[in-house]
Amino acid sequence: MPTFNLIQQRIVDSPLDLKLFVSGPAGGGKTTAGVERMRHLLAQGMPGESILMLTPQRTLQEPYLDLLYSPERRAGGEVTPATISGLARRMCDLFWPLAGEAAGFANPEQPPVFLTLETAQYYMAHLVRPLLDEGYFESVTIDRNRLYSQIIDNLNKAAVIGFSHTEIGARLDASYFGDPAQRRVYADAQDCANRFRQYCLDHNLLDFSLQLEIFADVLWKQDIVREYLTKNYRHLIYDNVEEDMPRAHDVLREWLPDFDSALLIYDEGSGFRHFLGADVQTGWALRELCNEQIQLQESFVMSEGVAELSDGLVEAIVPKLESRVDGQKSKQDSLSIIQARFYPELLDTVVNEIQSLVSSRQISPSEIVILAPYLSDALRFSITHRL
Repeated sequence: MPTFNLIQQRIVDSPLDLKLFVSGPAGGGKTTAGVERMRHLLAQGMPGESILMLTPQRTLQEPYLDLLYSPERRAGGEVTPATISGLARRMCDLFWPLAGEAAGFANPEQPPVFLTLETAQYYMAHLVRPLLDEGYFESVTIDRNRLYSQIIDNLNKAAVIGFSHTEIGARLDASYFGDPAQRRVYADAQDCANRFRQYCLDHNLLDFSLQLEIFADVLWKQDIVREYLTKNYRHLIYDNVEEDMPRAHDVLREWLPDFDSALLIYDEGSGFRHFLGADVQTGWALRELCNEQIQLQESFVMSEGVAELSDGLVEAIVPKLESRVDGQKSKQDSLSIIQARFYPELLDTVVNEIQSLVSSRQISPSEIVILAPYLSDALRFSITHRL
C-alpha cells in the first residue's frame, strides 16, 4: 500500500457526506488518493453498487480497475466505472420505450441498434456516396472515408458541446473567411448530417451523438430516470474532470447535489483534449458546488523544466487559462513560438534552432526531439536533409 502525505490522507479520510474538489499538477498524487478513497468507501461498508466512478475516457480508469479486480477486494456489489457517454448508452437501452417515443423514432416499439464509429461510417457512406456523384463536395479533395468520418465528427462535436445538429453548417460558415465559393461545402455537410440523423430516426439507429443527445435532452429531464440514477448512485469519484466535455459537466452540475459524497479530481495545466471537445472552464466551475477545495502544489514525477513547458503549452493553446485557475501568471521561459510565413522557412528556422542548441548551448543531439502531428516521408526527408 502506498505511503500518503497529510493532504492525500485528508482526501482519503474525508467525511462520507462531503463533496470535495481536488486540483493540482499532473503527478501530484491525486489519482492515487482517489483510488485509496474508493478503497476507504468500500472498507467503511458503502455498497459497491452505490459508487459511481467517472472518467472522460475508459483508459483513464486503469488505476481504479486495478483495485476493483485485485484479489484483496471483498465479496460484494460492484463499483460502476463509466464515462458519461457510456452511461448515456446504458440509459438509452434501459429506458428505450420512453426514449424512443420522446426522441421521435419511427419504431419505438422495436429495440434500438447502437452504432460504433465504424458502423456509423458505413451508414453515412451509404447515404453520402450517391450525393457525391450528384456534385456534393466538388471542391473537396480529401479521401471519401475521411469525409464521412468528418461529418460524423461534426455531429459528435455538436452533441458534446450542446447545440443542435441543425446548426452545424451555419457555425462552420460563420468561422470561414476564405473564398465565398467554398461555402457551399458547409451547406452540403449540413444536408448530409440532416439526412443521416433522419435515417437513424427512421431505422432505430443510435450513433454516439444521438445517444448523448437523448440522454441529456430527453432522459435526464425525466423524473423516473433521475430518480433511478440518484437512488442507485450515492457516492461519486470523478477523475480528470478537465478532460471531459461541456455536456458531461452540465449533467454533473445538476446531479452533484444529489450525491452523499463526491470527489472531483482536476489536473491543473491540462485540458489537452481541448480540440476533441474537452472544456477546462466548465470543469473548473464545478468546484463551486463542492463543500471544500484542496490544491496540491507539487508533482512527484515532473521536473520544474517540464512543468514550465507544460504551463507554456497550455497557455499557448488556451490563452490566460492558468491565470484564471491559480491567479498567477504562467511561466513561459521554457516555451518560445516560431512564426514563419512559408513552410520551408519554418523548417529552416526549426533546424537553425537545433543548430544553436547544439553549438552554442552544448546540448547533446540525443537530448533533442522534433515532434510533429503527422510525420510524412516528405517532412522526414526535408528535416533530415537540412540537419
